[in-house]
Amino acid sequence: MCVLTLPAAGQSLAGLGAVSGTVIDATNAPVPGARVAVTNPNTGLLRRLVTNDSGYFIAPSLQPGPGYEVKIEKEGFATYEAKSVVLQVGQNVALNVQLTVAQQAQTVTVEESTPIVESAKTGVSQVVNSSQILNLPINGRRVDSFVLLSPGVTADGTFGLLSFRGMPGGNAFLQDGNDTTNQFYNENAGRTRISSNISQDSVQEFQVLSSGYSAEFGRAVGGVVNTVTKSGTNGVHGTGYWFFRNQDFNARDRYASINPQESRHQGGGSIGGPIKKDKLFYFGNFEVTRRDFPVISSILNPQFFNAGGTFIGTCGSPATPQQCENAVNYFRRFFGTVDRNVSQNLGFLKLDWRPTDRQSISASFNLLNWESPNGIQTAAALTNAGAIGNNGLSTVRTRWAKLSHTAVASSTVVNEFRFGWFKDRLADEPNYTLAPPGVRSAVTVQGQANLGIKKVSTSGLGTNESGFLSTLRSGQTN
Repeated sequence: MCVLTLPAAGQSLAGLGAVSGTVIDATNAPVPGARVAVTNPNTGLLRRLVTNDSGYFIAPSLQPGPGYEVKIEKEGFATYEAKSVVLQVGQNVALNVQLTVAQQAQTVTVEESTPIVESAKTGVSQVVNSSQILNLPINGRRVDSFVLLSPGVTADGTFGLLSFRGMPGGNAFLQDGNDTTNQFYNENAGRTRISSNISQDSVQEFQVLSSGYSAEFGRAVGGVVNTVTKSGTNGVHGTGYWFFRNQDFNARDRYASINPQESRHQGGGSIGGPIKKDKLFYFGNFEVTRRDFPVISSILNPQFFNAGGTFIGTCGSPATPQQCENAVNYFRRFFGTVDRNVSQNLGFLKLDWRPTDRQSISASFNLLNWESPNGIQTAAALTNAGAIGNNGLSTVRTRWAKLSHTAVASSTVVNEFRFGWFKDRLADEPNYTLAPPGVRSAVTVQGQANLGIKKVSTSGLGTNESGFLSTLRSGQTN
């Protein structure tokens, strides 16, 4: 376990957020001893604080979301209330509050319906919120495609890789503070051929850090995608959905003579709510993807068949007619369309428990099973037997889990412990084996044909444990 003591304004915000502020009076002098209450009616959360000698307070390790309320009270001053405060992932909402003298009971209420800008931050970052995720169009419901909305991020090639500041590698991907980066390929879990490693309906929002991020993200030299998942609240909410697309909905490539066949179904549902009001909440999602996108196979060098599938090659002596017929039938297997499909299942479950007002526990688990026969090669058309002889079964098995515990020891001390587990297995099994088991082999006749592939199987297993202690002292924060 790694225990860190950090400036309070820069507490661990991987998957979380914070609310802080400075309280002053009409003469701009700090107001120590003011009582601060941070609440969220959606979950019943209540965090009580007291300003220090500098008038400062901070409530770290808060679950991102809308609807936060901040109430500040001090004898002789009008009560201050901020409502509808929006807390985004990785954000420290700073409220600079000036209390006015009140002769009688008086309350000043401020409505904060939009996220507050963090003027103290110097890095380049962008938060993609739940409204954008829900309403912006996207192909395939792959959430990390929205990362391209952020400054300094561009697509690297045509396979979905991301480049931060012109750097395609060295990026980090976090889910609820758990590092889910495939370390072998240095990409997001499952890489780019899968539909998505987490359902779009399970994501509340995510933060994209392009540069200038804090030390807690220091293992990345490129960019960081910091994702937070949805949680249950006191209200029961659910979704059900089904999406369909085929080649009739796809624009044809202007340089292609055909529009490749495709049929894709994506469906699922999610539900979240309370098990015990203000104490125990659940959220779950299950999603399936079924896709058929056959690959066009042909032999062009030499060209044995015309566009209609008629044999136009030559076969004769010394081969017998039967041998010629057998040869034509063999090569005909590599001409036409070859079945290729995708079957993906996604499951996500999250539990949030607050046994007391001073403790909160969160546990989440995500599962991905992806399988694609003849899916090693993803091009719409392949020549020279590549669709069969140079193809095979591609599989991805990804799991991650997170457990965290936050304890509020006092109004000035907060401790968080977080444990994460992550496993990502990618495997390619060739259609044909050219050598004994365990021996990887492939044959390429340049310009003629490809047979076999190098059998590839990578598996990453990782755990990460961290502890964060936040203390607020007179005149300083640690």
